[in-house]
Amino acid sequence: MSLRLSSLDPNEPRALKAFADCRTCNRRRIRCDRTLPTCKKCALKELTCPGYGLRIQFGQGVASRGKLTGKTLPVLEPAPPPAAVYIKDSPKSLTPGESSDSRDDGLDTSLLGGGEQPIAVPPALRNAFQPSFDETTLHNPFALNLDPSSYALPQYLQDRPVRQLIHYYDHVVATVMPWVDGPENPWRTLMLPLAMHSPSLLLAVLALAAEHYSTRSGSSWPGIEGFVSRDYRDKSLELLAKDLGKEVTEHASVARHARASGILATILVLCNLEMIRCDSATWRVHWKAARTITRRWTSPHLASTVLDDTCRFLVKEAFVYDVFGSSTTFDDDDQIPGSVLVEQDAHVFTDWLQLVQEVTYAERRRHREAPHIQAQPDLANMQALQRRFDYARNRSLEFSKSLDFGTPGFHSDFAVLVDIFHYAGLAYSFQALLDPQEFAPAIDTCISGVITKIAEIQNKEAYQHDLVWPLFVVGTQSRLNKNTQAFADAKLLEVMKSTGFSNCYPALEFLRRFWKCDPSIAGDWMQFARQESSRGLSFLVI
Repeated sequence: MSLRLSSLDPNEPRALKAFADCRTCNRRRIRCDRTLPTCKKCALKELTCPGYGLRIQFGQGVASRGKLTGKTLPVLEPAPPPAAVYIKDSPKSLTPGESSDSRDDGLDTSLLGGGEQPIAVPPALRNAFQPSFDETTLHNPFALNLDPSSYALPQYLQDRPVRQLIHYYDHVVATVMPWVDGPENPWRTLMLPLAMHSPSLLLAVLALAAEHYSTRSGSSWPGIEGFVSRDYRDKSLELLAKDLGKEVTEHASVARHARASGILATILVLCNLEMIRCDSATWRVHWKAARTITRRWTSPHLASTVLDDTCRFLVKEAFVYDVFGSSTTFDDDDQIPGSVLVEQDAHVFTDWLQLVQEVTYAERRRHREAPHIQAQPDLANMQALQRRFDYARNRSLEFSKSLDFGTPGFHSDFAVLVDIFHYAGLAYSFQALLDPQEFAPAIDTCISGVITKIAEIQNKEAYQHDLVWPLFVVGTQSRLNKNTQAFADAKLLEVMKSTGFSNCYPALEFLRRFWKCDPSIAGDWMQFARQESSRGLSFLVI
């Protein structure tokens, strides 16, 4: 028994790179994720992962010539041939998070032809070298697990990747869309059935799921032939434009609720799609569209029109988006008024959202018209603001009693979340409407309350996505406190990593610039944000 020899020097860089991957992935010509103790790609295919590093192979006989004649020495087995590439039928559209690394794609046909031009590889063969998505790894107890084949969808929306992306949205993406996930999550129970009857919405959902997966995994959605996130998005926008054309040229009527719901739902999903990436400013376009549709469907001449549950949910979600978006943008005063919500819409955080929108509107109006004018009486002093925020907190706590959380312990955490937004709302309002210097101690108390309450949340993963705005408020009041700066910075990064949405990274960069800014140049964060907005720098905190 002897040990076979390799002609490749293990000290060469390409040798080290080859040995870093597992042999199974090398044979399959795919990128190995090098997860310990074994790679996930082998596990997903139920293949035996041989591990990493140098491998010694036993073989019969000894060397018959050369320096090693008659020797039996431990040596390295041959390195695999270089990973191959192929010429695609059409250019591959890349979105952030997707890779064009040839190791993922297939064979280097020049190896077969002695340097001749590579030939196109059939789609079926390409897919054979790509990892597959294992649906069995997702186990959300609240998922609907819809079967798209039971719906009359267009032919191009009936392939396997569509079903898998819907499954991924159902189990993963929908989890971070409401305040907290549960069996009554409308981003699942209302949006998915609606998407089965609205191609533009379904395409937007597919784009959102593919982009989210790409961001979280660092690679494109496996097995998609021809369509990637950007393609789904562009097709959704094409259909949305046609629906919007009909919407603005026809008279509003109850009979068109389904199409109106599909339009607003598509816009909201596209807003969330753009929030996954930190380098996209397209959210402003979708945001303005959401404002237009919301105002159209809540305008006075439609006061007698009763919107169905789906329309009402979408109007509420558009308002939520607008409240948080308006609080950090200073070049647009066209906020959706709180009056779009009626008493039947009252639920957790409804009163809080309406109050924060009032505060934002009052601050913008005072800055635009007369910096020294008094706000309306119920917003004019600290005691009045505290009374209104106390009322909003009590209403949210009362409504939360009727929520079906589906998981023990989530209710107590939700009560903590209500307190977090209570303190953050007070700090924001004191800064916006009162003298920040005079009320600095009260603001500091509120910031301490936010930080203390965040630490009390037990099921942190379930509520991470809710903490972006409160953490931003903490950051705006941390200019002279290195500890709270570090807290806000670390927590915002943690939230982005947990949720897969990186839209608040520009907000974090804004905070870092604000912390370094000379107070004589900008006295507070709102003044600094206005200065930056005048230079075209804007960000969204949702």
